[in-house]
Amino acid sequence: MQLQWQSVSILVICFPLLIEDSTSFSFPSLQSFTNVFEQLGQLMSNSPKSTEKTEPSKPKRLKRQSTDIGDESSKPFEIRSTSLPMMPDKQTINTRYMPTLGNGYLGTTVYGDSIYLNGLFNGVGAESHRAKIPAILMTRVNLTTPDFERRATRKFTLNAQDGYFMESIKCEYADIEHKIYVHQKYVRLFIVDIYVKMNPATLGGGTVTLNYPSFSSSEDIVFDQPRQYMGNWQIRGTTKTAEKGASPQTVSIFYMLPLEQISISGSNTEKNYTLIMAIDKQEANARQEFDAAQRVIQALPPAKGNYDLFMEHVNEWRKTWARGRIEVEGADNQLTKTVRFAQFYILSSLPAESPSLPPVFSEPFYGCGRTSIGKGSLKKDYQGHVMWDNEFYIMPAILPFHPGMAKNQIRYRSALMAAASANAALFGGQGVHFPWESAYSGADVSPDSCVKDDPQCNWRKIFITAGVSWAIRQYYSLTRDRDLMINPVFRGCDLSRDIAKFLANQAVYNPKNARYDMTGITGPDDSHPNRNNNAFTLCAASLAIHWARYFSCLCQRNEREEVPDEYVQKAMYLNLPYDNVKRLHLQFQGFDAEKDRPIRQADTIMLNYPLNWNYSYDIMRNDLEFYETITDAKTPAMTWSWFTVGWKWTKEQNKMRSYFLKSYQDYLIQPFKVWTEFNERSMADQDVGNVNFLPGMGAFLQSIIYGFAGFRIRPDKLEVNNPIPPPGANRLILYNFQYLQSNLTFIIEADKTTIQPIAMSTIYPLILKRNLTNAVEESINTGANIVINEASNGFFIYTSVLETCEHPRDYIYMPWGYSPWINAAVITKSMNCVSLIVLSNALSIFTN
Repeated sequence: MQLQWQSVSILVICFPLLIEDSTSFSFPSLQSFTNVFEQLGQLMSNSPKSTEKTEPSKPKRLKRQSTDIGDESSKPFEIRSTSLPMMPDKQTINTRYMPTLGNGYLGTTVYGDSIYLNGLFNGVGAESHRAKIPAILMTRVNLTTPDFERRATRKFTLNAQDGYFMESIKCEYADIEHKIYVHQKYVRLFIVDIYVKMNPATLGGGTVTLNYPSFSSSEDIVFDQPRQYMGNWQIRGTTKTAEKGASPQTVSIFYMLPLEQISISGSNTEKNYTLIMAIDKQEANARQEFDAAQRVIQALPPAKGNYDLFMEHVNEWRKTWARGRIEVEGADNQLTKTVRFAQFYILSSLPAESPSLPPVFSEPFYGCGRTSIGKGSLKKDYQGHVMWDNEFYIMPAILPFHPGMAKNQIRYRSALMAAASANAALFGGQGVHFPWESAYSGADVSPDSCVKDDPQCNWRKIFITAGVSWAIRQYYSLTRDRDLMINPVFRGCDLSRDIAKFLANQAVYNPKNARYDMTGITGPDDSHPNRNNNAFTLCAASLAIHWARYFSCLCQRNEREEVPDEYVQKAMYLNLPYDNVKRLHLQFQGFDAEKDRPIRQADTIMLNYPLNWNYSYDIMRNDLEFYETITDAKTPAMTWSWFTVGWKWTKEQNKMRSYFLKSYQDYLIQPFKVWTEFNERSMADQDVGNVNFLPGMGAFLQSIIYGFAGFRIRPDKLEVNNPIPPPGANRLILYNFQYLQSNLTFIIEADKTTIQPIAMSTIYPLILKRNLTNAVEESINTGANIVINEASNGFFIYTSVLETCEHPRDYIYMPWGYSPWINAAVITKSMNCVSLIVLSNALSIFTN
C-alpha cells in the first residue's frame, strides 16, 4: 500500500534588529540561497572550525581524548570548562565528543552541522539513516582580529538542570553570552540566544562575527526553489530514498538570513538576539509554534521576550527533574555529575512530557536509538536505528521516574506490529518478531555484513522480541496502567500474545531429553552466532510466554485460547544449558570455555539482571566467576554494569566496587561526560565505536536503581534487597519513584533507608512489609515517613488490591537444588540420601 507523503516544515526567524524594513526584501533564487551559505562558510577560515569527521582518513590519536579538561563548576548539574574537545590540529572542534541537545522530537550536536527530526529517515534497507537537516543557525561567535581573540577568555557551560549549552566570551570591548538549546515546551524549536553587553571602559567598541556551517547541498534531501512565508524565506525538499514500503518525505525550511555580525559601539550598550528554527512534519504545527514563539519574543520591554521564551524552556526542564530523578550525595564530582548527565542525555532523547502542542496522535515516537536523537547520519552512530537497547538498557533507567516516556517507547513497537509480523514470516515464523535494527517503517534495516554468509543472521536474534514482552511486563507491573491493555494504539494484550506465539513456535520438542530446543539462534553475545539453546534467550522466552498467559487473563480474555497450554508447557521445559556438577549456566549448548572464549559482551550473567531469573545465589556467583575470566576487555560499558549488579546481589563488595568504577570511568570523555561505546584509546577504537552511547548510560543508572538500591519490579510487588549507596557516596536518593500511581522518595544510607510518601494513590493503597520473621504489614500514608533501620534484610511494597489472575510461573523445570529457595551447595553436604529424596519430592509438589 502506498503511504501518503509527509511534509516537514522548518520555520526560521531572527529577532530583533536583523533588518529595519522587511518589506525591502526580495526573495532569492535557490542558487542565491546556496551561495549565501557558501560565503558564510568561508568566514570560518580564520577561526576554529566546527565540523563533523567525515573524511575516511582521520588524524591519528596516540591516546584516548584527554580526561583532564577542567571542570570549574561545583554544581552537580553543571559543567563549565575553558576548553573544548579538539582534533589533533588544535584548530578544529571534535564534534564527536560535543554534547547533544534534544527533546525527543528534535536533536542536534552542539556546533555540529545537522539537526535530526523524530522519524525522518533517508535510505533503503541497511542504508536507512536519520536524514540530515542543515543546522542553518548553529552559530559560532568570532572576534574580529587574532589579537582580540588571543586576549579574550572563553568558557563553555553545559547545564543539565535547565537544558542548555552556553559559550561565554569576555573580551576587551564586550561580554558575550551565546546560548543554544532545543525547546522543552515548544518541541519544534531550535533556538540560539546571543546577548552582548559593551564594556564601559572600552574606547570605540568593536565587532563580532557569527559563523555558520557551510551549506550548498544536502546528502539526504533534494531542494526546490525558495518561496515566501510571512516575510521569511522558505525552501522545500524531498528525501532522496524511502525505506521499503514507505514513501519519500518532504522537508520545508522557512528562514531568514542568519545574522552575520554585531557592531558594539555608541550608546547602545546592550543587545539581545534570538534566532529560531521551528521544525515539523506538518506545516500547520510548525507555523503554530513559530507564531507562539514570535508573540513571546515581541513582548515589551525589549529583551523581555527573549528571556521569557528561554524561561518557558527552563521551567519545563525543572518540572521534568522534579517528576523524578536519581541523586547521590557525599560522592566526588565525577560520580555525582556522571549520574546527573547520564539522566540528562537519556531524557533529552525521549519525548518531552508536557509539550505545548503534542505531536499528532497518529505520529508515534520512533524509538530511542543507541546514540540519541542528536546523531544518526549515514555510516555513523548506528544511523539512528532502534535496537534491543530501547527495552533492555534505556527504558528501565527512566521507568520508575518517567513512566510516560517508557510508554512511548513501547508504543514504537505496537505501532509497527504489521512489519514485525511480516518479519516473523520471512523464515516461517508466526506471530511477531521485531528486527535487529529498525527505523521508520519497522522493516529490517540491519547491516548486510553477515547476510551473504547467512541470510538469517540478524533474524536469529530472537531475544529482541522477548525483550519487548519484558518491557511490557515491567511497565505494567510498576503502573497497572489499564490503558496499555485497552487502547488500540498500544495493543499491549495483542502484542504480548503474538510475541508468545512467535517464541513458542521456535521451540521444537527433542525426544532424547524430553525438552524443547531453540536451535540456530544468536544471543546478546553475537560473536557466537547460530547456536543452539542460548541460555539468555531461553529464559527471556520462557518469561515472555508465562507473562502472556497471565496478561491475557488480566485483559479479560480466554487465556487458554490466547496462550494455549502447549505454549506454557514449552516455557517450563525448555532445554536450558546448565552444568549440574559445576552448578553454572552454559551460554549455549556445547559451550566450551577454552574454545569459545572470549565473550564479546554480557550474555548469561544477564539472567540475574535484567531478567530477574529465579535461581540460587551460589549458581549466580558461579556464573559471575566463570564468565568474568573469559569476557573481552574491549566489551561495551554495559557488561561491567551487569557484573556490578551481580556482585552486589552476591555481596562481593570488592568486586562490586571494582566493576562499578570500571563501568563508567573507562567510557567517559571530558569535559561534557559524553559516553563512548568502547574504551577509546586508539584511532581504531574511534573508527568502530560510537559516542553519546545511551545503552552504557542506561546500564550504569540501572546498576544504581536495581543493583545498589536493590529494587526488583515483580508482577505483584516491589521488592527491595539490601539497599546501599554506591561506592564513594553517603546517600543515594531516588526522588519521586512512581509505583502503582503513588510517588515515593527513597533515601538510602549505609545503615538505614527512609521512605518519604509524597503522593499516595487512593486506588491502590500501598503496604510495607519488612523481611523479618515477625514483621507486620504497615500502611504507607502521605507525609508519614518510614525509617527502616534493618534495611539490609530487605522489604516489600505491595497493594491490598489484588489481581484475580494466577501470577506468571516464571520458571523452567530444572534439577533439584536449582531453586532460589534452597542453597543446595551447602545443604547437600549435611543430608543423607533418604533426606534428599524426601525433600526433592516435597519441592516437586510445591513447585507444581
